[in-house]
Amino acid sequence: MKYFYACIITLSIGVFCFCSGEKETVKDNTKNPSIAQCLDEKTMFLFDSVTKVSEKVSAQQKAEGRKYFLQAMDILVNKKNPQGSIEFFKESIFYYPSDKSYFYLTKAYIATGDAENARKASEITGALGYEPFYEVYYQDALISALGKDTNLCLENLSQAIMEGFLNKDRLNNEKAFDFMRDNERFQAMMVNTFNDDAKLKQLVFKGFLKLFPDMQLPYTEPIDSVSRYNYDHYINYDYAAFIPGMEDGRFSRDVTNEYLYVGKLRLDNNHQAVIYKTVLAIADTLNPVKTYVQTYDSLGNLLDSEMIGCFCSPTSSMVFTIDKDYTIHTTEYKVNWLNDPLEKGYAGNTITSTEAGKSTSVRVDVSGTIAREGVASSAENAKTKSGG
Repeated sequence: MKYFYACIITLSIGVFCFCSGEKETVKDNTKNPSIAQCLDEKTMFLFDSVTKVSEKVSAQQKAEGRKYFLQAMDILVNKKNPQGSIEFFKESIFYYPSDKSYFYLTKAYIATGDAENARKASEITGALGYEPFYEVYYQDALISALGKDTNLCLENLSQAIMEGFLNKDRLNNEKAFDFMRDNERFQAMMVNTFNDDAKLKQLVFKGFLKLFPDMQLPYTEPIDSVSRYNYDHYINYDYAAFIPGMEDGRFSRDVTNEYLYVGKLRLDNNHQAVIYKTVLAIADTLNPVKTYVQTYDSLGNLLDSEMIGCFCSPTSSMVFTIDKDYTIHTTEYKVNWLNDPLEKGYAGNTITSTEAGKSTSVRVDVSGTIAREGVASSAENAKTKSGG
């Protein structure tokens, strides 16, 4: 099987880093001569070369690779120019051969009809263990569709479904598969897989919940943590039905919002609460980050939602604590800088102090509702416990 390497190698793809200093822009394609590339045109599709250099990539190389990756995504998605994005994806890989860069390079090759290079890029994507892995098989089906290879296309789609692909609308709307919609095997696959939409949603919801680890309470995100995020905790857009606003942004979106999981709280009757973050990915080097708590019933229907934390701007943040009884305390902070960051930027600038402001408290009820009134603040709770 062509992706067997993924079973025997675990490649740690580090968190994408943004360059510190001046404001980042997707239009900056100036190479930094002090940062060496670790791959080139001849080695980027050689598995041994890719895995060898991946273990030695420096933080500077990762940051440089991330810069080119964001430019490539802007060209691919916003400007709808897959051909123009390819060179930028390749530059990204030359500095930092991540599974995500290979995945979207494959997508660009498919869009331009280049089946040969798409196949090469997809093989590396799979070997690096891209997750969710069914996306690799799905793209292989698209590559097979370029050559109207019905049997191979159906084989790859079946593998994608076995790996967890359950997006009926995506299959129905994919024009690349129009050539085989009258094929009996294709029709049988659709009926056997998607004959119960309610059941389908529940299956997808279970996959969504698996992303979120159980939270260890009490849990606190102080002011120096609310702006942090981990790209390894990426929430795939196949789960967009469970996060408000995410579905609207799918592939027609600007390349701005990314969604990242934090953890979950178990409620009564198989209801669940999840904590996740949204990140404005192409912006300043200090990216706005918002944290939400969201509750669902056992079928994945949204019950309630509340923003509980925020790195809202360089001068404004919201920190939070979650108690063992699922009470969430939020405090607003004003952040003071040596120089106004909106005028002077962040290079050489430092935070001099923080000032606590308004505090609010909500409680996630075991029924899935979020109580917003009559919830004791953290200070009131502390006073009660001390007998004051």
